[in-house]
Amino acid sequence: MRLAEICRARLGLLGYGREGRAAERVLRSACPEVDLTVLVESGEAPCQGPMRLGEFDDGLQDFDVLLRSPGVPVLHPALQRYRAAGGKIVNPASIWFAERPKVPVVGVTGSKGKSTTVSLLAHILRAAGRRVLLAGNIGVPLIAHLDTDAELVVLELSSYQLTDLEARLAFGVITRLFPEHGDWHGGVEHYYASKLRMIDLLQGAPLLINARDEVLRRQTERAPNRILGNCPPLIHRRDAALFVGDDWLTELGKLRLMGRHNLDNAALALQAADYLGADLDTAVVALAAFQPLSHRLELVEQRDGVCWINDSIATTPHATLAALQALTGQAVVLIAGGYVRPSDWTPVLAHCGTRPLHGLVLLPDSGPAIAETFSQAGVLPAAVVSARNLQEAVASAAALAAPDATVLLSPGAASFPHFRDFEDRGNQFSAAVAAFYKERSTA
Repeated sequence: MRLAEICRARLGLLGYGREGRAAERVLRSACPEVDLTVLVESGEAPCQGPMRLGEFDDGLQDFDVLLRSPGVPVLHPALQRYRAAGGKIVNPASIWFAERPKVPVVGVTGSKGKSTTVSLLAHILRAAGRRVLLAGNIGVPLIAHLDTDAELVVLELSSYQLTDLEARLAFGVITRLFPEHGDWHGGVEHYYASKLRMIDLLQGAPLLINARDEVLRRQTERAPNRILGNCPPLIHRRDAALFVGDDWLTELGKLRLMGRHNLDNAALALQAADYLGADLDTAVVALAAFQPLSHRLELVEQRDGVCWINDSIATTPHATLAALQALTGQAVVLIAGGYVRPSDWTPVLAHCGTRPLHGLVLLPDSGPAIAETFSQAGVLPAAVVSARNLQEAVASAAALAAPDATVLLSPGAASFPHFRDFEDRGNQFSAAVAAFYKERSTA
């Protein structure tokens, strides 16, 4: 839907998070007289301008067009009634695609690894001399870049964004696929369908997948131009090294990334960059210089022989498993817990059956349920502590951590309602670690 058409409509902006705020700024700048009302059920609200606060209801029918911020569930009952009555719901990112149809876009998604992969790809392409815009679920929302002069967009797409995005992609990458966000999507089927909308948006353009993921491999069989990445003879991981065919490219010890799962991400980024015309030798050099993203196996402190690692991005047990696998051989005190929702901890329990945790610190609200799950599986460590907040969790973890131990915040749960988002949780963890050592030094 073009911007000029949207500006003539009575608009309701659903949600006022990062993308909602960006959409409002763009619309009010492009169309100063726009008839726009912000509607917020929960969370942030604007300080001024027309707004409605409270549960979405049939009052949505007052608007010609609704702009849906990604955090607002597409299956919200009020939205379904609005859509059934003929109402038009627009994803803000779709406006960018309508306005900039000639700019090629590489879409990257996945249940885990999409932020690292999309950042790696943009970093490598920039090193190769390309003018690249990195946007979407990472960084600044796409709609805020209507005036970009980039020759190529590398776009991170969450399931929340993909589910109703109207776009055409030039190339696609999917990193992993496992159940996630079941509460938002109403089940794994809708979640998978949302992720796999990328196939339709490619309209026959190439789709690169991580072929080591069997679920992803099965679910993408219908893709007409599928590339089996991270699989010989293409760029792929063998143990802790990357190869193309039988030729060695680099290894984990030469990179700043942590964990073999990040080598899988690197294999996909290198393969995508190669397809997009980057020189492979240049790409490998750029890969070695890449600085890992915050909140993703981020080393925040190393003191008295104890490493403190912030992996707040781990909002599912599958993500926690990847973090534990990356730390194999280390004595790990795990800090876990958060938002209560259906979660499958089976893979983590299997890992801990052969590689026991040194200790477990549990956060509200799902902490007790996690402890029960570990106990029933017979893998509950002897040292288990329940904490009321991150400050208590840090103090408890420090007490449990022997020299040469690693304290890992990898919650396996979303951050709500105690934190604004996973970044806020990670920042508060880092601050709590710093405060703990500062207090000890002055005691």
